[in-house]
Amino acid sequence: MEKDTPRAIKILLRYAVLTAAALLLVEFFRKVPANHTTVALSFLMLVLVTASQWRLAYSAYLSVLSALLYNFFFLPPVGRLTIADPQNWVALGAFLCSSVLVSHLAEREHQHAESSEGRRREVERLYEFSQQLLLQEDLRGLARVTPSVAASVFGFRAVALYVRDEDAAYYSDPRNELLPLVDLKLADSQNETGVVSRDGFHLIPLPLGLRSLGVLAVIDGGFSPQIYEAIGSLVAIALERAAAVERSSRLEASRENERLRIALLDSVTHDLRTPLTAIRAAATTMVSQPDLPQAERADLAAVVDEESARLDRLIGQAVEMAQLDAATVQVHTRPQDVRELIETTLEEMRPLLRDRAVEVTVGPELSRAPMDRELVHRVLRHLIENAVKYSPQGSPIAVSAAKDEYRLLVTVADRGPGIELGEQPFVFDKYFRGKKQRSQATGTGMGLAIVKAILEAHGGGIELASQAGKGTRFTFWLPLAAAN
Repeated sequence: MEKDTPRAIKILLRYAVLTAAALLLVEFFRKVPANHTTVALSFLMLVLVTASQWRLAYSAYLSVLSALLYNFFFLPPVGRLTIADPQNWVALGAFLCSSVLVSHLAEREHQHAESSEGRRREVERLYEFSQQLLLQEDLRGLARVTPSVAASVFGFRAVALYVRDEDAAYYSDPRNELLPLVDLKLADSQNETGVVSRDGFHLIPLPLGLRSLGVLAVIDGGFSPQIYEAIGSLVAIALERAAAVERSSRLEASRENERLRIALLDSVTHDLRTPLTAIRAAATTMVSQPDLPQAERADLAAVVDEESARLDRLIGQAVEMAQLDAATVQVHTRPQDVRELIETTLEEMRPLLRDRAVEVTVGPELSRAPMDRELVHRVLRHLIENAVKYSPQGSPIAVSAAKDEYRLLVTVADRGPGIELGEQPFVFDKYFRGKKQRSQATGTGMGLAIVKAILEAHGGGIELASQAGKGTRFTFWLPLAAAN
């Protein structure tokens, strides 16, 4: 009753406004003389305007009121209601017919406008819904958020989604399951071709071609069956798209694994067989020629020793990469003296560096930083080995360390030929070696991948800067605050 009171007041106000408008028109023409035709047309215009804006009841009331006022104030005998005169009937009929006709046309136009506006809002909601679904890439994530998105966009009180491929149900409100999993599976198995309404909720099939991907159940909404079908089609397309993306990702991962397997086999075939061949040749020569001079035997023994060490390094890199891939390496950070670590690594690598000049620069503000000493030692070894391997003999190498607001920055730079711009994004990939690098020196392509994995385990990273003919600079960074 309280809700109806404002509406009743609004209706009474409209009747009062119409009455006042008609009386004002009468008063105007009583002061400004005009012929009967002008007065009648003025009343008719007022009726037409009312009919175009409000409903038939208002325009019919104004028609009767206008006819009575026109008869009483403007048709002779003035001051009397004379309905018997044909002019009165003509005026009343004209007012009523005009009001009915215009009201009908206006009402139909209003309905068309409301219908168009409703369709526009529905299309906007469908578009927003489709955009929200496109944000999800994996099937399970899409299925999990679809009920909540549908409830939010369309104003459903509760939404449930059953996905056949997952054999699982998902709900917009965990406290309101709407329908249990068994009932949703049963509804999906019935293969209904259209929207089914029962017990206050709607069951929307999710068809895709001749097969069903599941079923969507919603409470409330008040939409047409076409909108429910459109919602089902959008959900079905989104589910199939997410499933296709997952299949594509798995296929791509399978192809990548196959590529890496082939690359690893090639690496094993070439890089591991080469030192084995040299060791076997040297050993065979020493066994088959017992009278070899001592100097030659010493040279062959040195070959065996050098190639054995090389083989050991290759196997160690493979094992190290496998450990990092399996995430079995534990990072134990402790405050370490950065300068001492760099100098210790360089001293250990002195036989490899030989007479090559190494410039070490450590900022005076830098003393100790949190890190796993052994793992960062490996990073430095790999980077310095690369600098030696891919730069001209005798050219200097620069190692520097500094810090910014929150990071330790360590740079290893050489003056080699540099890395081609097109190859730079791939240098940290496993088993990748550039064209120049393959012809310039032997290797497995695992060193920089190991470096990157170690640094990421620390919560750090590595960057590359290289120019053709000017050398290459690797800068890795570690957080100064140890990661938890």
